[in-house]
Amino acid sequence: MEWEKILRDAVKENSIKELYLRKVPSLKTCEDWNKVVEVGTVDHKTKYAYYKGGLVKYGERLFFVTQERLDAVSPFRKWDFKNKIKITDPELTVGEKK
Repeated sequence: MEWEKILRDAVKENSIKELYLRKVPSLKTCEDWNKVVEVGTVDHKTKYAYYKGGLVKYGERLFFVTQERLDAVSPFRKWDFKNKIKITDPELTVGEKK
């Protein structure tokens, strides 16, 4: 419940913290894909995961949709992502230095 409140406003000025991105749930299915609102595209690699897809709002909640799912739904719904989301405060991966 607490994370839902934080994530609702996690995207500010087309950027999101990496910690918040890792907590964003994945949208795999919904009742009406036409009610999904595009926020922006994401292309970010973390230590353990690779986020390639888009951030969307469905209802009041923020979700991540993988590129594969976007491609699968695209014959039925046109996606119009206008923003590229910048990831802030990334954790350093092994071998990187500040």
